Amino acid sequence: MQQTLFETQDIENPKPQAVNVQRLVMCDNTPVRDFTVDMILYKQCKQFCEEWHYSKTCPAGKYYFGLYRCNELIGVICYGEPAMRNQKKCYGADIELRRLCCIDDTPKNTESFFIGNTLRKLKKIGIKKVLSLADPNFGHSGTIYKASNFVLLGEEQGGGSRDIFIDGVKIHSRTAFAKYGASGQKKLSELLPNSKVEVRNKIRKLVYAYELNTERSVSPTRKMTEMLSKINKRQPIKQLTLLGGHIG
Repeated sequence: MQQTLFETQDIENPKPQAVNVQRLVMCDNTPVRDFTVDMILYKQCKQFCEEWHYSKTCPAGKYYFGLYRCNELIGVICYGEPAMRNQKKCYGADIELRRLCCIDDTPKNTESFFIGNTLRKLKKIGIKKVLSLADPNFGHSGTIYKASNFVLLGEEQGGGSRDIFIDGVKIHSRTAFAKYGASGQKKLSELLPNSKVEVRNKIRKLVYAYELNTERSVSPTRKMTEMLSKINKRQPIKQLTLLGGHIG
């Protein structure tokens, strides 16, 4: 039977180990429906993001997934706790889609196929609501999330949409709050009278949400432990010969 766009691979059957780059070139015409999705380790996700994501970073998370074409890793997704304070409570979400990264030469619908598969896997372990943020400051409007049936909730709330400079050095508002107990210009100036403090407002991120409508209560910790025990111990990620990378 032909798979639909969001059907997932049976997690009871681990994938075989990755093959070489030459085989990937031979598989360029593989249709999206034949791509597969499986859980991966943090170190695999991190290495991939360092190679393909514009930020060269991978945030800490709880669940990591890989997208495979002919058993070669061509994309990763990281889910974790919402990054900003109070977001989890404000939006009633369990986790946030914190990183989506694919190589450039992927066909149409690749990202939505990938996201859809991971959402189905998360639903199986009891996750009920997922957040994702699109940052207009980097030209992202959330097109991929819309294609994956996420709902736009509006602009993010709180004080995360600003850049803080202390003596010309840029720091994140979370870092400032953790270090000084404040992230506003007035309070920081009082706490650091001998430093030049500047706060520049940014365009607020757009918040999207996806309701998984889980019908029964499941323990995510217990189910994830079972899934993690089945992760196939793959070979280290090989550097691909294609250039560039993109995110949703």
